[in-house]
Amino acid sequence: GQLDEALRIRQQEELPVYERLGDVRSKAVTMGQIADILQSRGQLDEALSTQENVLKICEQLNDTQGLLVTKTKIAMLLMEFKPPYRSRRLEANQLLCEALHAAQQMRIPEAEQIADILRGYGMGCLEQD
Repeated sequence: GQLDEALRIRQQEELPVYERLGDVRSKAVTMGQIADILQSRGQLDEALSTQENVLKICEQLNDTQGLLVTKTKIAMLLMEFKPPYRSRRLEANQLLCEALHAAQQMRIPEAEQIADILRGYGMGCLEQD
């Protein structure tokens, strides 16, 4: 419930430690938490920018699970923007389908959660070979 304090701690205390240590994975996790706080505060542009940076780190680390979680978070964030522009909806659909495919390949429970999110938004994916 104390979002301002949580944001301050993450940004001013945690992130600098991980940056000094060179702990890229922990930095990405903390940035994801910062994005969640920003999203809760309604700062959607800042949250999206932060999640996109997390996505880049996950790509650099070749972190498949981190990628699918971050893509899902970005997609859900895109759907919060008002008005819901068609381009954002299409991007969200693509990200969710990519995340779903990765989760299915990994055979992890998140696959069903992502499928539920797609259904909840009235979206679907083309079958992949």
